Amino acid sequence: MNKLFVCLSVSALLVGCGNSVSDLQQYVAEVQADPVVFTEKTPEPPEITVVPYSVADLRSPFQYQRVRVDERSSDGRSDCPQPDLARERGPLEAFGVDSFRLRGVMADQQERWALLQSSDGTVYSVKRGDYLGMFHGQIESIGQIELVVAEWIPDGRGCWTRRETQLAMANN
Repeated sequence: MNKLFVCLSVSALLVGCGNSVSDLQQYVAEVQADPVVFTEKTPEPPEITVVPYSVADLRSPFQYQRVRVDERSSDGRSDCPQPDLARERGPLEAFGVDSFRLRGVMADQQERWALLQSSDGTVYSVKRGDYLGMFHGQIESIGQIELVVAEWIPDGRGCWTRRETQLAMANN
């Protein structure tokens, strides 16, 4: 009896699933017959102004910027000390004294040399009398663990003030 009930219910379900899709076809035809009306206008794109951009003449943000000191000419004053402004500047004068790190000192019987590392990572060998820094700095002395640089700082009125700066070797 159980088998008979299952067979009758399955056959009833199959009879209900006929091949008639005419009502579905009629609904699709009605939807396609109605035109879609858009009331909104398509927005106009904004006017684009082309701005030329050229980076060939700009400094890379990943490179160290070498700063030049603005040296005002003296007012013709001879009553105050002045550095030698006519002297040609060397490559170590493109860096500030504070951007150098003392990495070592070497010596022989007559002279001492210091090894300085600049902010761009280059190591330079310098001796007493070499010029260093942006303010006409000159190496005064080289000790066992320190270096003294005498710089000329402009006061803005045509005179210059001498200042000594000491670079010491860092302890690790």
